[in-house]
Amino acid sequence: MVVKVAGLTVAGPLSLLGLLLLSGWLPWLAEVSGARYWRWRQRGLIWALVNLTALIWLPLGWCGYLATLQVSLRLPAAFQNALFMSRYQWLPVVSVLWLGLWGYSLKWLPALWQQLHRPTSWRGYWRQGWQTAWWPVVRRFIRYSWVVVAAVILASGWLAVTWLVESWWPAAGFGMLIIAMTGLQVATWCALSWCWHRGWPQLPRTSIWGRVVLLIAAISFAGWWGRPGPGHVAAVIAHRGVNGNDGVQNTTSALKQTVRTTAPAMVEMDIQPTADNHWVVMHDPNLQALAGRSGAVADYRLNQLSGLSLRENGRRGQLSPFSDYATVAKRLRQPLLIEIKAVANAEQLTGAFIARYGHQIRQRGSAVHSLDYRIIMAAKRRDARVRVGFVTPFYLTDFSHSVADFYSLQGLTASREQVNAAHRAGKPVYFWTVDRLVDQQRLTVLGADGLITNRSGQVPAISSHYYFYQLLNWCLAWL
Repeated sequence: MVVKVAGLTVAGPLSLLGLLLLSGWLPWLAEVSGARYWRWRQRGLIWALVNLTALIWLPLGWCGYLATLQVSLRLPAAFQNALFMSRYQWLPVVSVLWLGLWGYSLKWLPALWQQLHRPTSWRGYWRQGWQTAWWPVVRRFIRYSWVVVAAVILASGWLAVTWLVESWWPAAGFGMLIIAMTGLQVATWCALSWCWHRGWPQLPRTSIWGRVVLLIAAISFAGWWGRPGPGHVAAVIAHRGVNGNDGVQNTTSALKQTVRTTAPAMVEMDIQPTADNHWVVMHDPNLQALAGRSGAVADYRLNQLSGLSLRENGRRGQLSPFSDYATVAKRLRQPLLIEIKAVANAEQLTGAFIARYGHQIRQRGSAVHSLDYRIIMAAKRRDARVRVGFVTPFYLTDFSHSVADFYSLQGLTASREQVNAAHRAGKPVYFWTVDRLVDQQRLTVLGADGLITNRSGQVPAISSHYYFYQLLNWCLAWL
């Protein structure tokens, strides 16, 4: 719990040190639960085996401690960008390899359990796991999945009760949150204690004072997690300039309709270069989906693309040069969030784009962001006063020391650790693409500064169930 708080408040080396100390907790507990002391060699063996197992299980989240690890480490933004930009090449291969390794490693779980009782050697651990039949272990693993089902049902019940209490009596929401979080934490500790005592039945039960300390810790953490916020409201950013199906994405007709009906704080739109080094407003790298034409956008000249008829959701629109789109936005007094797509020679042309439009971007309160960190570096080098953001498909480690002025993060993998780390560096966080009402509410409560959404007309100003969404965020943080 202390390590989790450290990851949420300071992160960096301090929370990393906490995780290293926490990695020795299970070996220590196994030793004190047994009948005799271990040698230092045995302690090192168990520590190594536990951490090897944890490393294999790392992508499954470590019950929320993966987020703590991520903000405890810091990889250069340029290195992370290289991983992001090549993800379609390495991620499928790595995912298949990891899934196979994880599934096969289940054979060694009984060997790890045996080593926790009586440490022997790496050879003994390896031999026992190798000789263990895989399917019986998997069947036992599946049999114990009822614990996960029970946890989901219990958490869902507390969420439902919190929602109802907050609906009927909003002032009681904070108290209900503390009761729910405390109940879930106590239930988790009891389940873990029951499992541990099955392996060491001679171990005495926790004293009454120990239980009181744990209860106080659970209540304190719940109160700290769910403390009332400052009434924060996330900015609404219309993704691709549309509101639902009210027009064709990235067209001036949709822009006018969306601004008139929803008045978003910003309109997010996409640009990419043409064959003659101009810029058009288009998301897809090719024209097939919207225009019914073959070939990449970068293969056509501006005069071949300007005014091209587009169709989507039964609506019609025209493909526009960026200059035309920006002119309409200026007339509407609408700030833009311009995504420079990482296609063709966009990086090489970014400097010239900023040289031409940088003053307009600054003057209108607009900003630029991109999935390619090299593009936002090029924009920043050309004009340091232009606000630039780094778009990421997933969160790897902390990258707060970068040229980005804000971050556009994937909403599906959002965590409070990510938001807090960015805010400590003084950088806003926008989440994409957030269309469901429940996600819009919970990410606002999480601290999002902006929500990039296809449904800008449905985002509520302030959540009427603040504590319910705090509890929901805490439950999701376990995943």
